[in-house]
Amino acid sequence: MIPRVPHLYGTVITPYLSQYHRHHYRALALETEILPHDIVGHAIVSADGKIATADGAMPAELRNELDWQRFQTHLDRASLVVVGRPGHERNPNPGRKRLVVTSTVADLALDPADKHAHFWNPAGLSFDSALTALGIADGMIAITGVFDLFRERFTAFDLAESNVVLIRDGQPCFSTGHPRLVLADCGLFPVSFETLDPEANVTLTRWRRLPDSDLL
Repeated sequence: MIPRVPHLYGTVITPYLSQYHRHHYRALALETEILPHDIVGHAIVSADGKIATADGAMPAELRNELDWQRFQTHLDRASLVVVGRPGHERNPNPGRKRLVVTSTVADLALDPADKHAHFWNPAGLSFDSALTALGIADGMIAITGVFDLFRERFTAFDLAESNVVLIRDGQPCFSTGHPRLVLADCGLFPVSFETLDPEANVTLTRWRRLPDSDLL
């Protein structure tokens, strides 16, 4: 049974609100801007920043239908969806172009079971080279797993949080800490916040990397 906890959001996000207000108007404009290779992370996490149980499965308590619908809409807009090998195997591909992170290939190889998916080994080929090989010149790239790999490349991150669920000993979104702290440490700022599902206490924060000129 996944334990539930009181709402924790405000106690952790508060240190970043002054930065948010300082850059509010410019950030809201950037929020809807799609740049070449706009690299956007997508995750729903528990109150303690976990995305799955220890065996890699997403618990039913963490899944939220309103967030799932929003998530699928964003994936439909993506030029490319990046996913880990376990996520690729657990979630059938509805025909989107996928890049599957794995160490089972030397560099880049077509998935023989899915004509829309390629296996990619970051140790054998850079991300930019993989994009070139796949013909991805621009548009939004959705990162749906292996978040540590892209922490310095994210231009935005949609962080949904189930604020009353804890997953003890689960798999974290980022290996180095709660995603709010990691995203802030990587130079992203919270530019918008909304409650997706009041009954389930699920919230969504859009984090965005701002140009250096906006940080003065």
